[in-house]
Amino acid sequence: MIALGVAVVLAPLPARADVRVERGEGAGTCPDGAAFVARMTEGEGRASITVRFERTPAGYRSAIVTADGKQRSLADEGPTCDGLAEATLLAVRLALDAAPTTPATPATTATPVTTSAVVVSAPQTVASPESPAPSVEPRATGAPFGGELLASGLLAVGVGSSLAPGLRGGAAVTLGKGRWSVGITGALLPSKTHDVGAGQVDVSVVGGGVEGCGRTRVNRSLLVALCGRFEAFRLSGSAHGFASSEEHARPLFAGTALGRGQVSIAGPLAVYAELAAIVPVVRERFAIDRVGLVYDPPLVGGSGGIGALVSFE
Repeated sequence: MIALGVAVVLAPLPARADVRVERGEGAGTCPDGAAFVARMTEGEGRASITVRFERTPAGYRSAIVTADGKQRSLADEGPTCDGLAEATLLAVRLALDAAPTTPATPATTATPVTTSAVVVSAPQTVASPESPAPSVEPRATGAPFGGELLASGLLAVGVGSSLAPGLRGGAAVTLGKGRWSVGITGALLPSKTHDVGAGQVDVSVVGGGVEGCGRTRVNRSLLVALCGRFEAFRLSGSAHGFASSEEHARPLFAGTALGRGQVSIAGPLAVYAELAAIVPVVRERFAIDRVGLVYDPPLVGGSGGIGALVSFE
């Protein structure tokens, strides 16, 4: 602990105190300098106050000790001592108002501390138009949790077909004042026809899964998110026009990493776009006996979508 000051022992009030009082427009009824000093010194009693300022690891601290031994401590974690000085000045004034008074003593005796302490510090309490406004630290806003409903168009590459349009929807719960979200999602790639030799094969994909996202708000309108998904689909294939036409369905599991950006439009409504990389756990190929391979999926597929969402808080 580093002491920034020592005990302040104040002299008796001089006949004329140096007090600066400013009165703005419309404040003509407020006291001027002379009247202010007169108010501070009216009455016959005198009081004794000792003030000590100290530096602490967290900021600054002051101790106020009155003549009757009562003590009060104040602390401030601000970067400067200005705020503590203002608070200490107010506490000294209150202590002087509450302190018991004693009869004035002759000039030959030791003179106790007088209210000149407040008179000397009085200019600190006078608001000046040039004085800077106190800084206010921004605080995080937003509900601790909320919800979202999402719907979008979808274009998938390498999922059941080389290129297939579809639909995606989902719902999510936002946590940590919107910094995180956990939700469910579903996708549909309607049946798409592939011409194979003399016949055709219809392929469709439907399923869904769960996703988690970390989100960052760039400004009041723009929010970006990085998400991970795990999805389970039903991959269906139906053959037509062959000597032996069959229909089969297989499960398709995939892990997905995606990025999403959303822009607020009005109130809870926003639009968003997302781009994803899809890695199937098992690559499911389609082939027709004695005809050949219908579709061989890539190691990594992809998807993109543009849609709208509604948020709730």
